[in-house]
This record gives sequence, structure tokens and C-alpha cells, in this order.
Amino acid sequence: MKLFPLSLLAIALCLSSCAYLQTHKNIQEAFHEYEGYRLVEPLKLYSAGGTWYLAVQRETMELHYPVLHDSILLNNDYEPRYSTTKVHEGVQYHRISSGTAQVLLRSDGYYTLPSLFEEMNSMNTEPVASLPAGAQQHTIQARVDAHTSHSVAKTTKRIPESTPVLANALAGLDFVCVDFPCSVAYNVAIPVMAPFVFFHDFIAGDDDNDNNSN
Repeated sequence: MKLFPLSLLAIALCLSSCAYLQTHKNIQEAFHEYEGYRLVEPLKLYSAGGTWYLAVQRETMELHYPVLHDSILLNNDYEPRYSTTKVHEGVQYHRISSGTAQVLLRSDGYYTLPSLFEEMNSMNTEPVASLPAGAQQHTIQARVDAHTSHSVAKTTKRIPESTPVLANALAGLDFVCVDFPCSVAYNVAIPVMAPFVFFHDFIAGDDDNDNNSN
């Protein structure tokens, strides 16, 4: 009779927790690929007729989720990432605002790749295959932080758009048999693991400070 309340408690624990396994998502994503692009690095800035562009590279990509999503103990390493499976020939060009371009031209300017993608997404325009006549290239003076802990890419198409029935069935089985019970066990263990993680990070931080001082 006590099994049902305990099951409800376990379900509530997983739903409310910030730590859980998500291998079932990778099973679903194994049946998909994405068309999209990344910014060419180092960044290449162009202008033509008062419009500003950054060079982008078209790619075919796959999406991967970390096996463990943990914003409690591993709060810097749970974002999904796109991995490149094919790089398409030719460079394209995506519009950016003149304000962003002016920041990139300044020696005291600062931007991050994720913030550049956020702006390009907000403009709701697609890259063009060629620049207008008379386009000029400009030297970027600003510091641009890659923030390599995050996957920086923009996708334009998911192939296929809907997940196949087989993928959903396999993912559902994996969730019930693997992700759910392991998530419950992991959350129960968090109070035990937390002090060890804290001391590990504390010692690692001291070592970094010592190395920097030397």
C-alpha cells in the first residue's frame, strides 16, 4: 500500500528537480539532422549600401544532449550542443545591425558569439549567397568571446520535421527503464555528493589562483 505514495513522491521529485538524465532525448535526436550555419571564425565583417554582414558557413549538424542535466552541481555543462556532420562549400552572409557593427569596429568593444546569434535570430532574415556590388570588408577590433561551453549555431531546418514512431517508442522505453529510475537515484544522492563537489571546486580554484600568481 505504501508503494503508490512513494511512486508519486519519486515522480514529483524528478519533475521538480534541476538534475535528471536525458538519454531518451538523444535516442530521438539520432533519427534527425539539422541544416543551419555557424559564424566563420575569425569573424569577417562586410558592409554594402549601409547594410552590414557577417560571413557564415552552412553546415549539416546533429544535436546532442548531455546524458546528465544538472544545474545544481554541474551548472556550466548541461546545454545541448550541435556537432558538425558536413560542411557545405561556399560562404554566405548574414545581416547584422549597424549598432552591432559599430561595436565590433571599436577596439574597446566586446561581444560574444551567442549574443551575435541572438541578434541575427531576432532579425528574422536568412543569409544571402553573395554580397551586393561594392561591398567592403572591415577589420574587427572588438574582443569577441566564443563561450565555448555552449553550442553556437543557428538551425534553419530539421530533417525529418517529426520524430518517427519507432524513435518515440524507443525513447519512451529508455525513459521508463533508464532515465527515470537513475534520475531518482541521482537526486537522492545529491546531498551526499554536494560536499565533495564543493571541496573539489574549492581546491581547484585555489590551484588556479596559485598558478596565476606564479
